[in-house]
Amino acid sequence: MKGWSIDKVVEFLATGFYSGLSPYAPGTVGTLLGAILLWIAFKFGMGLVGFPLVFIVFVVGTFLSHHAENFFGEKDAPQIVVDEFAGLLVAMYNLPITMLIPAFVLFRVFDILKPPPIRNLQKFHGGVGIMLDDILAGLIANLLIQFILHFA
Repeated sequence: MKGWSIDKVVEFLATGFYSGLSPYAPGTVGTLLGAILLWIAFKFGMGLVGFPLVFIVFVVGTFLSHHAENFFGEKDAPQIVVDEFAGLLVAMYNLPITMLIPAFVLFRVFDILKPPPIRNLQKFHGGVGIMLDDILAGLIANLLIQFILHFA
């Protein structure tokens, strides 16, 4: 693409197609875009979110967020929302589309409040550090939903 440098591609993807550039709640805006894309994927026949998708988004997201952190010059810059995409995927792991709103809400609550042990993962640096707290927030949200569905 003419005029597109590697930095621009990284910025475009790491910011969730620029959704992370929102001046208000960029993490929530990025997660909302991820939820819309996930809903569309479900409507076009994607099955449940599985490990291969989560793994690919985690690996690519780690690379993107590491480079975007250098690009923005700030540790875990708020513009980087690829980690929110990954966390939402984990929150939706093996769940039907009907659980998208509860997964979205619980993931955002755990990601914003960052209770221990989520907060403890912020000590990691680079792309891994950016991604891990969101992965754990998504995991906790998923386990809570799975527990409620199983025992309700």
